[in-house]
Amino acid sequence: FFETPQAMLHAARSSRSVRRSLTSFRFPAARQAVPTSARSWISTKSMNQIPPAEHGSTGYMRFSSPSVKISACQSPVPPFPTALIYNQSKHACQSVLADLRAVWGSKIHVIQTVEAGQHALQGVDGVIFIQKKKWGDMEHFGARLDASCTVDPKLSMQRANGDVVFMPGWSAFAESPEAARAVTGLGLVWPGTEPVASEKLEKIGFKKICRQVGAPTPNFCVLADEGPSADLKDPQEKARIVEKYMASIAEMNTSEPGLIKSIHGGGGKGTAHLNDPSDVEQTRAAIEKVLNEMGRSDGVYFEEKVNQKGDGRFYQLEIEVDGEKVAHGGRFVWFNSRLQKVVEIGLSDKHIGMFMPEELYRKSREWSEAIARRGGNNTRATMEALVFKNEKGEFELQFIECNRRPQVENEALALLQQDTSGNRRYTFAELIMRAAGYPSPDFEPSVSNQVVLHARWLHGNPDAGGNIQYQAGTVLGMRGPRLDWVASELLAPGEISFTSDPQLGKAVVCASSWKEMCDRAVDYFTLRKPNIQGPPSTYAQTMLSLFSSEAFRNGIIASNETFSQMEIPQYAARSLVQVLNDQLSPILVHGYRPGEGIDPDRWPTDNVCNQVAAIAMALRQATPNETTFTKYARGEVKFDQYIESLRSQLWDQGGGWVTVAPRDTAQQGNDSESAGITSLSRRNAEMWAEKAGCVGYEIGGAQYQAGLIRGFDPAKVLSLGLPYNMPAHSLQRSQYVNGLAELPPSIRKALFAANAGIVSNHYHRKTNDMVPWFPYNFHAGNFYDPARDYSPQDQTTAELVQAGCTPLPVWVFSGRFTLEDLEKWTHRQITLFEKNDRTLHQVRIKNPGQGMDWTVDSVWAHIKTIRGVFEKRGKLPPIIYIHNHEFNGFGAHIARELFTRAQADGFPSLVIDGAYRKNGTHNDNTIMLSALNLSNEQREALEEYNHLQQAIEQVLCRFDSRTSQMTPWNSDWAGGTEGSDLRIAKEYNIDPRKINHAKEVASEVFPLERAVTPFSEYKLRLGIAIMIEDAIEPKTVENVKAFVKAGGKLKVGADVLIGLKRWETLVERPEAVDQLLENMNEEVASAMGQSAKLIASEDLPAHLTDAQRFTVLGFQQKGLDMIRLQGQGKDLTPLLQAAHVLHRKPRTLPPNTRLTLLLGEETVKIDFEGFGTAPNGDITVNYCHAGEDIICTTPNPDAVEQQSATGNRKADPSCPTEYGTVVPGELLSYLVAPGDTLEAGKPMAVLESMKMEVKIPVPESFNGHVVKDLPCKGRTAEQQGTMLSPGDLLMETTVPKP
Repeated sequence: FFETPQAMLHAARSSRSVRRSLTSFRFPAARQAVPTSARSWISTKSMNQIPPAEHGSTGYMRFSSPSVKISACQSPVPPFPTALIYNQSKHACQSVLADLRAVWGSKIHVIQTVEAGQHALQGVDGVIFIQKKKWGDMEHFGARLDASCTVDPKLSMQRANGDVVFMPGWSAFAESPEAARAVTGLGLVWPGTEPVASEKLEKIGFKKICRQVGAPTPNFCVLADEGPSADLKDPQEKARIVEKYMASIAEMNTSEPGLIKSIHGGGGKGTAHLNDPSDVEQTRAAIEKVLNEMGRSDGVYFEEKVNQKGDGRFYQLEIEVDGEKVAHGGRFVWFNSRLQKVVEIGLSDKHIGMFMPEELYRKSREWSEAIARRGGNNTRATMEALVFKNEKGEFELQFIECNRRPQVENEALALLQQDTSGNRRYTFAELIMRAAGYPSPDFEPSVSNQVVLHARWLHGNPDAGGNIQYQAGTVLGMRGPRLDWVASELLAPGEISFTSDPQLGKAVVCASSWKEMCDRAVDYFTLRKPNIQGPPSTYAQTMLSLFSSEAFRNGIIASNETFSQMEIPQYAARSLVQVLNDQLSPILVHGYRPGEGIDPDRWPTDNVCNQVAAIAMALRQATPNETTFTKYARGEVKFDQYIESLRSQLWDQGGGWVTVAPRDTAQQGNDSESAGITSLSRRNAEMWAEKAGCVGYEIGGAQYQAGLIRGFDPAKVLSLGLPYNMPAHSLQRSQYVNGLAELPPSIRKALFAANAGIVSNHYHRKTNDMVPWFPYNFHAGNFYDPARDYSPQDQTTAELVQAGCTPLPVWVFSGRFTLEDLEKWTHRQITLFEKNDRTLHQVRIKNPGQGMDWTVDSVWAHIKTIRGVFEKRGKLPPIIYIHNHEFNGFGAHIARELFTRAQADGFPSLVIDGAYRKNGTHNDNTIMLSALNLSNEQREALEEYNHLQQAIEQVLCRFDSRTSQMTPWNSDWAGGTEGSDLRIAKEYNIDPRKINHAKEVASEVFPLERAVTPFSEYKLRLGIAIMIEDAIEPKTVENVKAFVKAGGKLKVGADVLIGLKRWETLVERPEAVDQLLENMNEEVASAMGQSAKLIASEDLPAHLTDAQRFTVLGFQQKGLDMIRLQGQGKDLTPLLQAAHVLHRKPRTLPPNTRLTLLLGEETVKIDFEGFGTAPNGDITVNYCHAGEDIICTTPNPDAVEQQSATGNRKADPSCPTEYGTVVPGELLSYLVAPGDTLEAGKPMAVLESMKMEVKIPVPESFNGHVVKDLPCKGRTAEQQGTMLSPGDLLMETTVPKP
């Protein structure tokens, strides 16, 4: 604008007199009334009213004449040297401050008005304190301002010369004519709409202007113009006002739904829905609501709702005007049922067509300009209109009101504009320019920003109706990475205030399209979070749900249906304090699984725990090798390149191995307690096993379901088991996948997609070319029906392939399955992959146990059969994986001989499972790997791996069953169950030494060859059922057969009955099975119909993550319960990386122990500082995080134990009317009620025992009894059912008199 700095300075000096005439309020001894009749109310005083001595008395120079069209950013100095912010909301104050600092930095002196007891914002230059509850009392504020001026001569002089601009931000106060007059009476410059224009454009006046200029507006009725209010504290006067307003509405003779509104309201306050104006009581209630909320009776009107004859949906459009000039773009608003805004999104002119016709939009801008001109608007204002389709399918627009101030969401339009120098618009700075008399500059559409989201930060829990239950707390700041496309982010620190403004702050997201805006919003609400001390909030999760919703992304969700069309998260993300208090502290004080284990008192020693902690720290600091798998997992190389690298490694080594520790070692030897050490063990495998020639890490299977039962999220267990440099091999049981229920294809496909999503996200894959997920998919019966061409294994393998995974088909080894069957199976697997445009490279042979038929010759015959089929089909030699358990010391030696034989036959592509030296459950890797060509460095790495892994698993010593004598050396029984077998025997009060006898009897009566069903526990369950059946004595094969033949029923669950009914195996079903099924035909029918209860993908909320979908779909009700438990903080997932803490003896963790907790997707390091005692006797648990001390309390277990030592009441064995449960477990439900007459054999209750539902039949001795009392509680959605032990009273009865 000026060629030289000198010219600029001259213009600034010469413009001083012009500026003075526009802001000519002097600070008089007595406050003056302000005339408002002139066109520009700011220029009502002339130069002659200011004494000559005051001209230029502050020495402040401006940049240019106010007649020059420049933006705030183009003015290097502010028009006023001082700005005084007056707003109760910290967020509003912060927004004003941010604008002024962004434009003029420290060149403008900023003073904040603060309520006594509160803190000023960082970055202000001064503070004026007012008394509590004195907001809006301008007489009180004037007194405080006078006091400040007495101690601040510069402020006093600037005030006297009209150099202090008053900045009310946004609020009803900011558009109040009374406020404007009061502020100017104090000698301050008012930057808002001049009073006359404000009065014209208030809600009622606005609607009248709409009619005058021909702009459409909903039909309305003025109940009372703005003016004096009636005394609403007088009941009679209030009743008179209500009756008067009701009469006015009745005169409209309408039944169209509408709203009662006060012009003094805003943000949902002072507005009441009136769905039927012809209903007297509805009308009365709506009027009273508005009067009660506002406390005044003036400025009230009734307005009909729009689109009541159509579908009732509408979009709210906001158009900004600066004086009479219409700003570029339109802003659309989405709000809750209380008309409180949720999000606001600005769209450039060319994007408006997403929500309304371009012609209607053009017309709306013309109407907005006409309304602003007729109302005499002189500054920033917003025209609000509703856009909808009427009953004819035609678009309509109705103007509803004008906000005569900047909106909270002003940046959603401001960032769509730029000045001639390319600067964005700063609304509050522009407001100051207008107050100084500068005309609205010529802004241009932004080059880069086409869609701008203004997202509000609230701290509360929205519900489906849009109501928000605000949460208390203290804002500490924001956490998460900074994002380049977030143009503005403000969060007011300090205590959250509900009296001023529950809005904490804002985030403004810029994008080039609607889709990009939605994507960035999802990223933002995922990555950025307020750091709040206090209860958590679901608000961010709700916003994430909104922007990830397909309906919203497609522009289908209307402004008035925001929350009704989206999924509302039930629980908020857990805060660190909550995790410490609810999840960690109880474990430290009470212990993990107290009273359980082979020896409940055999806690790991301090040395064991300290060693595990040291190993964890060392492995976290170590850097594992990068391998070809690493690159494949990240999507940097193709799958074929990984396979080529694997074949090369196997050729060099003469074979390879997969570590089954701790997944399978702990399953067999430690009651499946591998979940809590899988993360640490994975690090050990990455670091040392990989260096020792290991090519895989086994996870999954029972690890997931056992972890789930004990409080760990299976999806998190899965992701923590994904290695950096080798595949994770997860055991999967065909149609049962990892859970207890048989899943149909529709559920499995969604489950596999979720599984693939977890793995892809974990590895941050750059491509979708074959997800690096290598599950072992097996069916224990190798079942195939040629008549139907049906195999559950083949079907699920195909589904996994179609989901992008890379499954390994598994053949289950048994002497009863022929090599001819194996040959056919191998052909089917090759063909299956070919049909899906894949090449099969890897298969597995699984021996569920060991047995006497597991010999080198028998296994080698299987290997040769598979190799022969691959050769016939013209394929590369397969990579064959081998799995077996170790009962007799032969296993590792058999593995070693297999390696030797394979090498001699030119077949190095053999991979055998193993575990560390002397593990006691699986092949000793030092024995079997002695046959491989490993270097000295590899053997040293193997030694290190074994040493560390053995030390890690020592922390599970309380559950160690590896020295058990239960399983004979020559057992044909499936391995991996000794730990759980011993636990189950304890639950049923059965001598563990009798378990093997039970299995042998069950095997002879119901010859469930070990591979007949998906679960190796089935035979055990039948054995247990025989052992607890009083009618079978002694427990011999002959007596069991006689019992069944006589119509006897066994207490087994639905899954066992389904397995027996289907008999999906290559072995023929015996007569005894048919007889049992006939005896239990009702139970079988019920079991077969249970699929209707399954949770399907379509039943799940859209906002669930892949991990949550995996957990719910894979584990059904138990999985859904886990999601709820996580929301309530009742799970143990946060402790999955703290094994040395989880398994430690209660109250022995030494002070200054460092541990890592999982907090959502983050890991947090915590220092434990010791235990203490609270005054009430509770135990205090002291922590430190990031320099902040956190103290939690938990009940003293000694006191609690004294109160609850009695437990459940036991049934009196001598009393014939008391039934004590035989089956232990959780009571799910009773199937009878008090007063019912019992019938022998009919089910009376359902328990969950041994991971299955068991229906308890009425015993013969209770036939004809009448139910008197049911003392236990069944499971509900909120609470666990009563946990029962054998002998606990389940039911009381009476015997009817003859």
